[in-house]
Amino acid sequence: FDTELDAFRAFAKSSPTNCSLLLDTYDVHEGIKNAIIVAKEMEERGERLNAVRIDSGDLARLSKEARKAFDEAGLPYIKISVSNDLDEYTIQSLFAQGAPIDAFGVGTKLATCDPQPSLGGVYKLTARRQSSTEPWTPVIKLSEMAYKRTVPGIQHIRRFYDANGCPAGDMIFDPDYLVTKNPESKATVVDIIDPYSTHKLEGTSRELMVRLVEGGKRVGESESIEVARDRCHAALMRLDAAYTRFLNPQIYPVGLERGLANLRHELAAQHQVKSSEETE
Repeated sequence: FDTELDAFRAFAKSSPTNCSLLLDTYDVHEGIKNAIIVAKEMEERGERLNAVRIDSGDLARLSKEARKAFDEAGLPYIKISVSNDLDEYTIQSLFAQGAPIDAFGVGTKLATCDPQPSLGGVYKLTARRQSSTEPWTPVIKLSEMAYKRTVPGIQHIRRFYDANGCPAGDMIFDPDYLVTKNPESKATVVDIIDPYSTHKLEGTSRELMVRLVEGGKRVGESESIEVARDRCHAALMRLDAAYTRFLNPQIYPVGLERGLANLRHELAAQHQVKSSEETE
């Protein structure tokens, strides 16, 4: 096409029911003017321009200018979308600036999982046994970095809920080393990183881990990805706003039941004693 206006017109005719125009191919201000011309022509044909998109520049300022121009032209229904390496921080900033944006095109930083494009997951052994008839023996792996010290044993997770049904915290425990009385209603958990930091949990509770496969056969009910998504969304909506707010959120409490914390400490101490004896 010789001009942007010609391209806009052709695209509007090819997509009359879902037309969205990119404004910044050459110049956003000229793009706004051309979009208004095409929108008026579409109205004459009984059609409507659905939206415009801005992909560069000062998105807050340009979206305000576009909104003002469309409203003054009697086109308040035209939606404004923006893109250009958006992430949650950029979007929050645009909201804070009062940018009249209807949709955000998040692509690159979502598809690449920016700023952590890889998952540093490592398999860690927490218990061992010679055969299925023998009891499990908990084991631990130590590290110079506290957060890399593993949690031993066969672990279960119990989630506590407050009076409003909101998640209040999670307790990681091993049933064979449980020392908490009435763990279904109250418990004190020990921080995984800082053993001197504790958190009290009380209220109703339930175990989160459900057995799905046993002996190579499925024993749990199957769940579609849609059901799993809805369940996850509902659980997130029940979290207190203090944990989900964008700025300075509180850390959701997750800790070790005292019995498991004691086991971890004892195994670490035994390992350190053994290591010191071997070096003498």
